[in-house]
Amino acid sequence: MAYEYVSEKEVRLYRSECSGMLTELRDYLNEKFSINTQFFLVGSGSHARKLVMRNGNAPFDLDYNLMIIRMPDRYWHNPQCLKNRVRDSLNLILRRSRSHVVRGGQFSDGKDSTSVITALIYTPGILSQVAFSFDLAILAREEGGTHYMLLHDKGSDNYHWGEAPSVRHIREKADAIKSQRHWDEVRDRYKDKKNRYLERQDENHPSYVVYVETINEIYRKYFN
Repeated sequence: MAYEYVSEKEVRLYRSECSGMLTELRDYLNEKFSINTQFFLVGSGSHARKLVMRNGNAPFDLDYNLMIIRMPDRYWHNPQCLKNRVRDSLNLILRRSRSHVVRGGQFSDGKDSTSVITALIYTPGILSQVAFSFDLAILAREEGGTHYMLLHDKGSDNYHWGEAPSVRHIREKADAIKSQRHWDEVRDRYKDKKNRYLERQDENHPSYVVYVETINEIYRKYFN
Protein backbone atom coordinates (compact mmCIF):
# COMPACT_ATOMS: atom_id res chain seq x y z
CA MET A 1 0.00 0.00 0.00
CA ALA A 2 1.08 3.58 -0.54
CA TYR A 3 -0.25 7.06 0.07
CA GLU A 4 -2.13 8.75 -2.76
CA TYR A 5 -3.91 12.07 -2.90
CA VAL A 6 -7.65 12.21 -2.28
CA SER A 7 -9.58 14.06 -4.98
CA GLU A 8 -10.54 17.61 -4.09
CA LYS A 9 -14.15 16.76 -4.97
CA GLU A 10 -14.29 14.07 -2.28
CA VAL A 11 -12.48 16.23 0.28
CA ARG A 12 -14.88 19.10 -0.43
CA LEU A 13 -17.89 16.88 0.32
CA TYR A 14 -16.68 15.97 3.80
CA ARG A 15 -15.23 19.41 4.48
CA SER A 16 -18.61 20.98 3.78
CA GLU A 17 -20.37 18.51 6.08
CA CYS A 18 -17.91 19.10 8.91
CA SER A 19 -18.05 22.86 8.48
CA GLY A 20 -21.83 22.84 8.81
CA MET A 21 -21.78 20.81 12.01
CA LEU A 22 -18.95 22.82 13.57
CA THR A 23 -20.79 26.05 12.78
CA GLU A 24 -23.75 24.62 14.70
CA LEU A 25 -21.39 23.68 17.55
CA ARG A 26 -19.89 27.18 17.68
CA ASP A 27 -23.32 28.81 17.84
CA TYR A 28 -24.68 26.30 20.37
CA LEU A 29 -21.74 26.74 22.77
CA ASN A 30 -22.11 30.51 22.61
CA GLU A 31 -25.89 30.60 23.07
CA LYS A 32 -26.20 27.92 25.77
CA PHE A 33 -22.99 28.30 27.78
CA SER A 34 -21.45 31.68 26.83
CA ILE A 35 -18.42 29.84 25.41
CA ASN A 36 -17.30 31.96 22.47
CA THR A 37 -15.18 30.06 19.92
CA GLN A 38 -13.86 29.94 16.37
CA PHE A 39 -13.02 26.78 14.44
CA PHE A 40 -10.62 26.28 11.55
CA LEU A 41 -8.97 23.52 9.57
CA VAL A 42 -5.30 22.79 10.25
CA GLY A 43 -2.53 20.88 8.52
CA SER A 44 -2.86 19.25 5.12
CA GLY A 45 -6.59 19.92 4.83
CA SER A 46 -6.44 23.62 5.71
CA HIS A 47 -5.42 26.66 3.67
CA ALA A 48 -2.90 24.45 1.89
CA ARG A 49 -5.56 22.44 0.05
CA LYS A 50 -4.92 19.49 -2.24
CA LEU A 51 -2.66 17.75 0.31
CA VAL A 52 -5.15 15.31 1.86
CA MET A 53 -3.99 11.70 1.40
CA ARG A 54 -5.11 8.16 2.12
CA ASN A 55 -3.21 4.89 2.30
CA GLY A 56 -4.68 2.67 -0.39
CA ASN A 57 -8.38 2.18 0.39
CA ALA A 58 -7.98 3.36 3.97
CA PRO A 59 -10.07 6.27 5.24
CA PHE A 60 -8.77 9.83 5.37
CA ASP A 61 -9.40 12.47 7.99
CA LEU A 62 -9.56 16.22 8.53
CA ASP A 63 -8.12 18.07 11.53
CA TYR A 64 -9.83 21.06 13.14
CA ASN A 65 -8.97 23.41 15.97
CA LEU A 66 -11.66 24.91 18.18
CA MET A 67 -10.14 28.14 19.49
CA ILE A 68 -11.57 29.53 22.73
CA ILE A 69 -12.10 33.30 22.48
CA ARG A 70 -13.73 33.83 25.87
CA MET A 71 -15.78 31.81 28.35
CA PRO A 72 -16.86 31.84 32.03
CA ASP A 73 -14.00 31.47 34.51
CA ARG A 74 -15.25 28.11 35.79
CA TYR A 75 -14.23 26.48 32.50
CA TRP A 76 -10.72 27.93 32.59
CA HIS A 77 -10.22 26.36 36.02
CA ASN A 78 -11.88 23.05 35.14
CA PRO A 79 -10.66 21.82 31.73
CA GLN A 80 -12.36 18.47 32.23
CA CYS A 81 -15.71 20.20 32.52
CA LEU A 82 -14.92 22.23 29.39
CA LYS A 83 -13.99 19.19 27.29
CA ASN A 84 -17.07 17.31 28.45
CA ARG A 85 -19.23 20.32 27.62
CA VAL A 86 -17.78 20.58 24.12
CA ARG A 87 -17.99 16.83 23.53
CA ASP A 88 -21.58 16.55 24.79
CA SER A 89 -22.60 19.52 22.63
CA LEU A 90 -20.87 18.05 19.58
CA ASN A 91 -22.57 14.70 20.17
CA LEU A 92 -25.96 16.40 20.28
CA ILE A 93 -25.25 17.94 16.87
CA LEU A 94 -23.81 14.70 15.45
CA ARG A 95 -26.98 12.86 16.49
CA ARG A 96 -29.09 15.49 14.77
CA SER A 97 -27.00 14.99 11.63
CA ARG A 98 -28.03 11.34 11.51
CA SER A 99 -31.26 12.45 9.88
CA HIS A 100 -29.12 12.67 6.74
CA VAL A 101 -26.03 10.77 5.64
CA VAL A 102 -22.70 11.37 3.92
CA ARG A 103 -22.10 8.86 1.14
CA GLY A 104 -24.34 6.41 2.95
CA GLY A 105 -22.49 6.70 6.27
CA GLN A 106 -23.45 8.35 9.55
CA PHE A 107 -21.25 9.98 12.19
CA SER A 108 -20.63 8.23 15.49
CA ASP A 109 -20.52 10.09 18.79
CA GLY A 110 -17.26 11.92 19.39
CA LYS A 111 -14.59 9.84 21.13
CA ASP A 112 -12.35 11.43 23.77
CA SER A 113 -8.64 10.96 23.08
CA THR A 114 -5.55 12.57 24.56
CA SER A 115 -5.56 15.76 22.50
CA VAL A 116 -8.74 15.69 20.38
CA ILE A 117 -12.35 14.61 20.08
CA THR A 118 -12.72 12.19 17.15
CA ALA A 119 -15.93 11.60 15.18
CA LEU A 120 -16.07 8.67 12.76
CA ILE A 121 -18.19 7.68 9.80
CA TYR A 122 -18.41 3.92 9.42
CA THR A 123 -18.85 2.16 6.09
CA PRO A 124 -22.55 1.31 5.71
CA GLY A 125 -23.21 -2.21 6.95
CA ILE A 126 -19.64 -2.66 8.28
CA LEU A 127 -19.46 -1.03 11.71
CA SER A 128 -15.82 -2.00 12.18
CA GLN A 129 -14.68 -0.22 8.99
CA VAL A 130 -14.13 3.54 9.16
CA ALA A 131 -14.86 5.52 5.98
CA PHE A 132 -13.87 8.99 7.26
CA SER A 133 -13.14 10.83 10.50
CA PHE A 134 -12.45 14.29 11.80
CA ASP A 135 -10.50 15.38 14.87
CA LEU A 136 -11.35 18.45 16.94
CA ALA A 137 -8.68 19.91 19.25
CA ILE A 138 -9.59 22.54 21.86
CA LEU A 139 -7.14 25.45 22.07
CA ALA A 140 -6.76 28.78 23.82
CA ARG A 141 -4.29 31.62 23.39
CA GLU A 142 -2.87 33.86 26.08
CA GLU A 143 -2.24 37.56 25.57
CA GLY A 144 1.43 36.98 24.68
CA GLY A 145 0.39 34.82 21.74
CA THR A 146 1.30 31.39 23.17
CA HIS A 147 -1.17 28.66 22.19
CA TYR A 148 -2.33 26.01 24.66
CA MET A 149 -4.15 22.76 23.89
CA LEU A 150 -6.55 20.98 26.22
CA LEU A 151 -5.02 17.55 26.96
CA HIS A 152 -6.33 14.46 28.70
CA ASP A 153 -3.66 12.27 30.28
CA LYS A 154 -5.41 8.90 30.18
CA GLY A 155 -2.94 7.28 32.58
CA SER A 156 -3.67 9.69 35.43
CA ASP A 157 -7.08 10.78 34.10
CA ASN A 158 -5.83 14.36 34.38
CA TYR A 159 -7.10 17.20 32.17
CA HIS A 160 -4.77 20.16 31.69
CA TRP A 161 -3.58 22.86 29.28
CA GLY A 162 -0.34 22.07 27.45
CA GLU A 163 1.63 24.41 25.21
CA ALA A 164 0.93 23.88 21.52
CA PRO A 165 2.93 25.03 18.47
CA SER A 166 1.63 28.09 16.66
CA VAL A 167 0.74 27.64 12.98
CA ARG A 168 1.19 31.34 12.15
CA HIS A 169 4.67 31.16 10.61
CA ILE A 170 3.88 27.94 8.73
CA ARG A 171 0.86 29.62 7.17
CA GLU A 172 2.97 32.61 6.13
CA LYS A 173 5.61 30.34 4.61
CA ALA A 174 3.00 28.32 2.74
CA ASP A 175 1.48 31.50 1.31
CA ALA A 176 4.93 32.66 0.16
CA ILE A 177 5.60 29.32 -1.55
CA LYS A 178 2.23 29.40 -3.30
CA SER A 179 2.79 32.97 -4.44
CA GLN A 180 5.93 31.82 -6.30
CA ARG A 181 4.11 28.83 -7.80
CA HIS A 182 6.12 26.13 -6.07
CA TRP A 183 3.12 24.28 -4.66
CA ASP A 184 3.47 21.30 -7.00
CA GLU A 185 6.90 20.75 -5.48
CA VAL A 186 5.32 20.81 -2.02
CA ARG A 187 2.85 18.14 -3.13
CA ASP A 188 5.62 15.94 -4.56
CA ARG A 189 7.81 16.27 -1.46
CA TYR A 190 4.91 15.74 0.94
CA LYS A 191 3.82 12.55 -0.83
CA ASP A 192 7.40 11.23 -0.91
CA LYS A 193 7.84 11.87 2.82
CA LYS A 194 4.54 10.24 3.75
CA ASN A 195 5.47 7.08 1.86
CA ARG A 196 9.03 6.96 3.24
CA TYR A 197 7.70 7.13 6.79
CA LEU A 198 5.13 4.47 5.91
CA GLU A 199 7.85 2.12 4.61
CA ARG A 200 9.82 2.60 7.83
CA GLN A 201 6.67 2.01 9.91
CA ASP A 202 7.47 5.32 11.54
CA GLU A 203 4.48 6.36 13.70
CA ASN A 204 6.17 9.47 15.12
CA HIS A 205 5.40 11.56 12.05
CA PRO A 206 1.67 12.26 11.81
CA SER A 207 0.40 14.20 8.82
CA TYR A 208 0.72 17.62 10.42
CA VAL A 209 4.38 17.03 11.36
CA VAL A 210 5.15 15.88 7.80
CA TYR A 211 3.37 18.96 6.47
CA VAL A 212 5.45 21.30 8.67
CA GLU A 213 8.68 19.53 7.64
CA THR A 214 7.79 19.88 3.95
CA ILE A 215 6.86 23.55 4.16
CA ASN A 216 10.07 24.38 6.03
CA GLU A 217 12.24 22.50 3.52
CA ILE A 218 10.70 24.11 0.44
CA TYR A 219 10.75 27.54 2.08
CA ARG A 220 14.46 27.24 2.92
CA LYS A 221 15.18 26.17 -0.66
CA TYR A 222 13.66 29.27 -2.25
CA PHE A 223 13.63 32.01 0.40
CA ASN A 224 16.76 31.62 2.56
